[in-house]
Amino acid sequence: MPSSAPAGPAPATPYEKAAWILAAAALLLILSYRLVPALVAGLFVTVLLHRLAHRIAGPRVSHGSAKLLAAALVGVSAIGIATGVALLLVGLIRGHVGDVPALIQKMAQVLDETRLWLEERGGPSFVPDTVQDADQLKQAAAAWLREHAVELRRTGGELGRAIVHIAVGIAVGVLIFFHPRSYTPGPLARALAERGRRLADAFEAIVFAQVKISALNTVLTGLYLLLLLPILGVHLPFAGTLVAITFLTGLLPVVGNLISNTVIVVISLGVSAWVALGSLAFLVVIHKLEYFTNARIVGRQIQAAAWEMLIALLAFEAVFGVPGLVLAPIVYAWVKKELTDRGLV
Repeated sequence: MPSSAPAGPAPATPYEKAAWILAAAALLLILSYRLVPALVAGLFVTVLLHRLAHRIAGPRVSHGSAKLLAAALVGVSAIGIATGVALLLVGLIRGHVGDVPALIQKMAQVLDETRLWLEERGGPSFVPDTVQDADQLKQAAAAWLREHAVELRRTGGELGRAIVHIAVGIAVGVLIFFHPRSYTPGPLARALAERGRRLADAFEAIVFAQVKISALNTVLTGLYLLLLLPILGVHLPFAGTLVAITFLTGLLPVVGNLISNTVIVVISLGVSAWVALGSLAFLVVIHKLEYFTNARIVGRQIQAAAWEMLIALLAFEAVFGVPGLVLAPIVYAWVKKELTDRGLV
């Protein structure tokens, strides 16, 4: 008697199809109306609370008590982390940790010496004539602020809006975590809840991968500044501070790497032009490798090849900008899981 063929995945129900359409429309609205910070904050809080509650719950701790303990731990940890970061920033600014004021003064000195060196040899000055001294610099800064007042107000408004969105996202995440299941949901509600659970799973996988990438970037930069350069006989000033700045600015997407790289190259220029070129080449190589490493680590978490992640990152960045770059791996992981479960890929 011939063996029966293995059963394939069950066909999608009308409710699942409707849930996919609604979820896709919601993500499009989130990307179009700059609600990505709210979504990321809500997902992060929800995932963190569920993981903590799952670990705390056991024979001696009920599910309800575990949820309360998880919320308390997250609250205390958030306050502690915020306080620690604030103290670290204040210490950096005041010079108690790393001496950032001296670092900024050193950068200004290096740029001024480079300008004078170029002018003595008939080269172009990259500093305008209107900012050759402190008073002229203040006047130029005031004029720039007057000319760009509208843009600065708009940027401040967008930053404030993003902070409000993050706060609302956190509140929504907490409310979802504590929402009582006092009724039996209908088929569409169950399908939508399943889409939300899968999106949260994709987010969790991406977050853990991103932590690895951020740590790798800081470690490689630290090895270059604290190990490789001293071996070559080059002792870069403020090396420890530069590593700390790399870590702190690395928490900012895209802009963070630009800030840390600029500071490192300018300080390297104070040693010699060759050290500056070497630092620039090293940082370019590191971040090009990091781009591919990002795709590889994230791809391993969601069973996707590196080229798939690169295409997703480029496509979302081209269409939606930085918010698309943030959501690209999360959305791709979610879509890939949906298609895989249906036997389509």
